[in-house]
Amino acid sequence: MSKMKSIYDLLQPGVKSELQASARKYSSAKRLKYRLMSETLWHELSLSDISSLMSYSGLHTHEVTSHDVMYGGSKFLIK
Repeated sequence: MSKMKSIYDLLQPGVKSELQASARKYSSAKRLKYRLMSETLWHELSLSDISSLMSYSGLHTHEVTSHDVMYGGSKFLIK
């Protein structure tokens, strides 16, 4: 039986690398990284978590759709 992947495991490579770089600089980014490692379902994240993820991964609000925010979408997650 395979282990369920965390949200962190499913992040797009570019988003993950930007988050890792931010986590080296900012303790709040490090906390977000560990939060993503502990959750397996996107809907368990708060809007604040998603907003922080956008900030620390270099995504801008005009680049993401409502679908990306609600369900993880292709901007955040590997499908």
